Amino acid sequence: MSEADKSMKDCLKNIPGYLNYLYRGYYVPKDLKEALETDEDVILHLSDTPSSAYRSVLRLIEFLKPRVIIHTGDLADDIKLELFPDLSFLYNEKAVPFLLEMEKSTAEEIYIVPGNHDLAGLLEEAAGRSRIVPDGTVIEIRDLKVGLAHCQEDLPPAVDYNLYGHNLDCPADGNPCTLNGCSKINIILSPSKRVYQVPYPVGTNQERQYNPLNGRLL
Repeated sequence: MSEADKSMKDCLKNIPGYLNYLYRGYYVPKDLKEALETDEDVILHLSDTPSSAYRSVLRLIEFLKPRVIIHTGDLADDIKLELFPDLSFLYNEKAVPFLLEMEKSTAEEIYIVPGNHDLAGLLEEAAGRSRIVPDGTVIEIRDLKVGLAHCQEDLPPAVDYNLYGHNLDCPADGNPCTLNGCSKINIILSPSKRVYQVPYPVGTNQERQYNPLNGRLL
């Protein structure tokens, strides 16, 4: 089943949600919408975002109004800087405005873990209120300890949640508190610790240059 077919199958459970996904680029299930009406804090986790997904992601941020935004690396994942460093000018043109748009949101805290296709120094210079943090960082959000890394192997031990990205072939070994931000957009509610996952826009993996034969991103 293709990425588009899986996304549509999920969305068809909620026709209004499907129409929103089709026209606005993001999908929020009914039970999550109901949960957002409570006083819980919203923690939004993204990773490996190609520039084609920016508009939908920013619309989702506007809808969710998360208290915390976490991005675990590769802000412009359609520009493979590790392989093509000469494209740094293009990365600057895409990733920096995206970072600044996230900073315009109502989020109280924004954390960025630079990935292998990021320019950490450039992000640090461009960031206003975002915190650019290294792999293995542990942050505290209310009563939660959350570990951050771009790659799964760099995650810290003994936390409530571990968030990472980098590739789709990095399963969480059945641990519901270890969340890969490549496969889905993760939404954690606090203090209930409920986790919701919503799909990226159709075509995101193609823009990431996903190889279905080996399950890896470049």
